[in-house]
Amino acid sequence: MSRNPVAFVRMLTMASAVVLIVVSLAAIFAGVGPSGQTWAWIIGGTMFALSVLSLVVNMAFPGQSDCAWDEMNLAAHRASLVFGYWAALAAFLLMLSLVLTGWLEAQAAFYWMGPVLGIAPALHFLASILRGRAD
Repeated sequence: MSRNPVAFVRMLTMASAVVLIVVSLAAIFAGVGPSGQTWAWIIGGTMFALSVLSLVVNMAFPGQSDCAWDEMNLAAHRASLVFGYWAALAAFLLMLSLVLTGWLEAQAAFYWMGPVLGIAPALHFLASILRGRAD
């Protein structure tokens, strides 16, 4: 793991997104904790706060910011976005087939697209960090 503060905040943000989304889904399935609307505010508020922290760290360490976005990290970031695109497309097609066959309501399918859109790129980038392909 990098000692670069910009890379650390980026990793913290992505890990927080993954953990919060997984915990919220587990809590909703288990029927414990706050409602779905409250989870949306918790996840959104946390991501907003971490975005502000990322801005502050980028402004405080401009030299480290350049290092945190070198070619290797940019390649891993692009790969994460591509993975997120294909994961969202696959989830959309799966949800579409479930809606058309009557196994799932359209509103529920729309709801289930959110976690895929939020978690797929972050999860791929975290895997890149763990494999040593990004900081």
